[in-house]
Amino acid sequence: MKVLVILHLFYEDQLAWFLDKIANIHGCEWDLLVTGPAVSEASAALVRAFRPDTRFLACENVGYDVWPFLHAFQTVSPDDYDWILKLHTKSNTGKHKIRINGTHLKGFMWRDILVDALLESPARWQEVLDACRQSDCGMVCSRKLYAKLNFKEDNDLLDDELRRIGLTTDERRFCVGTMFLLRSSLLKALPLQNFRAEQFPRESASNSGGSLAHVYERVLSLLAPSRGYKVYTTGSDAAYERKLRIRRITKPVLEFLFSIDRKGEDGRKYLTLLGIQIPL
Repeated sequence: MKVLVILHLFYEDQLAWFLDKIANIHGCEWDLLVTGPAVSEASAALVRAFRPDTRFLACENVGYDVWPFLHAFQTVSPDDYDWILKLHTKSNTGKHKIRINGTHLKGFMWRDILVDALLESPARWQEVLDACRQSDCGMVCSRKLYAKLNFKEDNDLLDDELRRIGLTTDERRFCVGTMFLLRSSLLKALPLQNFRAEQFPRESASNSGGSLAHVYERVLSLLAPSRGYKVYTTGSDAAYERKLRIRRITKPVLEFLFSIDRKGEDGRKYLTLLGIQIPL
């Protein structure tokens, strides 16, 4: 088994933390590719001391971490690797809390949960390897951040793009934050050579507005189910599993009482009140 680790390095002060996590990789052949707008000499030296044969790819910091990832495969063939481990530095949210999939995140928690689900320890990496050796596995990511699609680009823009590139799936979940281990052959479904930096946003775009970067954050997670593979998830603890069980019981009841959701092929919004669906 051969793995390509792609690390998009924008916040260089996080480099040592990431190298410490990547050091937990074992039991397979692997290469390291670092993308970034302008990696400093000090950071490059640190990476080469860690992995002398590391490749560096200069890449504009547009489209968040998505364009650099797609750009990497304009220079690397998916046929050269069995699996792709996608990682990227991520900003500190400070004291501001973000709620995803029932988990409240602040500071570096979002980054840490995504990475630790894959690379928390040698034992965790072994768990990930065991999952990807299953013939039906197409992707491995954090269970806590494998969430339901729920924004505008998850419907209109996403579905338009899926139709354009010929992907079909009933799966409506994705890895929020795009750090995962992906079966490399799945990337062949994408028109990789057609992507250009100018197609992606240079500044932050809101979820409600949508952007090609946000759409492909979701498309990347949908590659596996679109080709008949499963997404395996890791990184949850006993307390989180209990919370999930409670949510599975209470969520249908709450949605019956009151909820707003998009339904049907046109993604129209409906208000559900006491089981009665009212189009909005």
